[in-house]
Amino acid sequence: MRGASDPRRFEVSETSTLRLLWILLPMLSFLALTAYYARDRAQPAAGPFSLSLSPPYFTMGGSVGWSVLVVVVLAVVLAWKFFNRRVQLDGDMLEVRSTLYRRRTPVAQMDLDRAEVVDLKGDRHHGLRYKTNAYSVPGFHSGHYRLSGGGKGFALVTDTRRVLVIPVRGGPTLLLSLVQPQALLAALRKAIG
Repeated sequence: MRGASDPRRFEVSETSTLRLLWILLPMLSFLALTAYYARDRAQPAAGPFSLSLSPPYFTMGGSVGWSVLVVVVLAVVLAWKFFNRRVQLDGDMLEVRSTLYRRRTPVAQMDLDRAEVVDLKGDRHHGLRYKTNAYSVPGFHSGHYRLSGGGKGFALVTDTRRVLVIPVRGGPTLLLSLVQPQALLAALRKAIG
């Protein structure tokens, strides 16, 4: 049945772009420290900071320029990926893209009778406990987690007060922040038939 109809997208709840400061401020701090220490190359570098200015971490004789280039590229990529979010139903397959992660789940494996919209702050079973492979800043969570009640979860959470939780048989529970979570649930039930 996959591909039988046009893919349908579901709008992800927006998060504040100020969340990018959790990415950009540490990068800007690093650049400021690099500029401070680079102004006088004769001054010995101290602590772990010297590792970022000398080989083997960066080649070309430990050039400060390479360190700056790597940090700038990393900041741009992380900021760009921060906005890479999509929830799409294509036939009988739900695809969730979130920052660096992607999860494709057949609708037939979902336990839609147990799906619900919860507040993660007060929920004892579906709260995000540990990151196993995830990208997270305060108020935004993306990737693979261990859940408070046990089990695994795949999260695209931009608003912890309203999260659609979809248990999956033989896979991680999906946790999605959507503008209209009931619209996705209705479309999933329709896809099952």
